[in-house]
Amino acid sequence: MAIEMVKVNTEMFQWLNEQTDLKSSQVDLVDGFIFMLKKINHHREIRLINERELHPRFWRSHDRTFGYGLMKPKSSRKQAHLYQFYVDVAFAEGLVERNYDKLVLTFVGSSYLLKNKEEQLDLLFSYIW
Repeated sequence: MAIEMVKVNTEMFQWLNEQTDLKSSQVDLVDGFIFMLKKINHHREIRLINERELHPRFWRSHDRTFGYGLMKPKSSRKQAHLYQFYVDVAFAEGLVERNYDKLVLTFVGSSYLLKNKEEQLDLLFSYIW
């Protein structure tokens, strides 16, 4: 685990708190992360616009699926924190790798997708706490 590779911004925590439904057992944090990895796996490769930044089109579909509304121009600051957190964790854990200007899922990433939700969430929480 390469925790030093992942920077977590306090604005992301604030946004996550606002999204949390205390009456629900649903954890959007892990669901969004899994969605990202599954989509990369499904498409085999996703275009990068720089070393660690996915094309905004990728995040717009993510945004529609979860209803976050993060891709609106005024909220781009929050968008960058959450989505960059996902990408940074995926790189730090070796779940994804760059192949020139594309992002691909690794064998480790495929194995992560097979884990139960508790184990998946534990990994993300290890970068937060």
